[in-house]
Amino acid sequence: MDNILEIKDFNFTLFNGFKLQEINFNLKHGEIFGIIGESGSGKTLLLQNILQLINKDCIKDISGSIIFDGNNLLDSKELEKIRGNLISYIPQEPLVALNPLHTIKKQIFEIIKIHNPKIYSKTLQERSLELLELVGLDSSFLDRYPHELSGGQRQRVLIAIAIANKPKIIIADEPTTALDASLQVQILDLLIKLSMKFNIAIILVTHNIKIVSKYAQNLIVFKDGKIVEKGDKSILVSPKSLYLQNLISSLKINRLKSYIQDEKILEAENLSTKYIAKKRILRKNIYKDILLNINFTLNKGEILGIVGESGSGKSTFCLSLIKLIDFSGDIIFDGVNYKDIRDFRKFRKNIQVIFQDPYSSLNPRHKIIDIITEGLKIHYPKIDFLKQAREFLELVGLDSSFLDRYPHELSGGQRQRVAIARALILKPKILILDEPTSALDKVTQKQILELLLSLQQRFSLSYIFITHDLDIVRCICDNVIVLRDGQIINRGDICILNNPKNPYTKSLVESML
Repeated sequence: MDNILEIKDFNFTLFNGFKLQEINFNLKHGEIFGIIGESGSGKTLLLQNILQLINKDCIKDISGSIIFDGNNLLDSKELEKIRGNLISYIPQEPLVALNPLHTIKKQIFEIIKIHNPKIYSKTLQERSLELLELVGLDSSFLDRYPHELSGGQRQRVLIAIAIANKPKIIIADEPTTALDASLQVQILDLLIKLSMKFNIAIILVTHNIKIVSKYAQNLIVFKDGKIVEKGDKSILVSPKSLYLQNLISSLKINRLKSYIQDEKILEAENLSTKYIAKKRILRKNIYKDILLNINFTLNKGEILGIVGESGSGKSTFCLSLIKLIDFSGDIIFDGVNYKDIRDFRKFRKNIQVIFQDPYSSLNPRHKIIDIITEGLKIHYPKIDFLKQAREFLELVGLDSSFLDRYPHELSGGQRQRVAIARALILKPKILILDEPTSALDKVTQKQILELLLSLQQRFSLSYIFITHDLDIVRCICDNVIVLRDGQIINRGDICILNNPKNPYTKSLVESML
């Protein structure tokens, strides 16, 4: 196979000091090529250079070459013909990448018309339908908006847009990070199928070593803007660099001791939640159940895992427990029924939530000190805010210099530490962790999970850990509940994941990469 992309002796320096140094690798026609590394290692910066998306005013120095199909992209005058056409890009977060104000049809039409301005309307419609069929969606999706689609469906739309102009290379930047295990496999299998069908080379950028191990033919390992190891996927079996060895070992987390007690802290009886599926003027509205007759108990010191596919009701379960949505049934906290609590706002300090994406859950206009102490000002207005903020930042491994920073100045792992500090500062008894590490690389994941385990021991906390990563559940949870279509279909200790007898649980386990 001839090379479609050759990067030779590429060096790049930004004015802020970050560098890419001595980058050399080739990409063949139809090849699946993996790029792995921690957050901040330079992966995205390399992609931006391939696509020439970096403002020239930010570049201090650049040398070497990036040859695409015989043309050096660094001085090419035909970049507009190449970007989105011959080289396409699938971003990490489809809900952000897709325009919420435009239908799927308009967004597919747009990318085709940019590079084929004289295309007939009939041909445009036919091509759009063909693209949707290729990614497993029917024609009804053309008139829908992004918010009306699930995460997996939105990602399929992005793939349809990426292949619209028959590219030679697709750059897939963390294309499955926010998806559950079964959807991850479906999306990656779809990409590989399209690659084989149309001979498209794919650059698969990820922090998930298991994905690269299964799908990539060759790979490079990035650290601090340098390639520290390269080769076929056999290097993942026998890594030579200490860095790659550490990356692989970061997949293993050991919880040495369980702190579960016999005393209940939270229980739910016949918890149900529904939404209006169809409003009707002269007749009763049609409702659809999101959660149906959920019964569970959480003991003091317990880590309870909640697993299930996207749409199974995990996040609704979380919102019900903090009374952010209406529900029927009973929730009892430390012997007190929610129905008997008059001022729930004051009560909320007992149960805090850490969300999936700290960049979205932290106010970008507020400094870290304001973010951390916001809850204190409501619940403990006479306390020394600055002293508390410093103390809890230190607890999560950040020094006081972070207090005057804004969220955009922090890495993903640092933002999640701030989110943990914000939750802990109110001294809750329960933390609900809604996919707290899914957006982080494996090394940072391990650091955050180890931090959470140490904090649980220190403050005698109970955790409800919502995730689609069964490996994490096995490592840190005492018990697990499996949700499907808003119902508990399996529960028990983590042994039910090692030898699943329930068909759905078994399918979840088998879908894990």
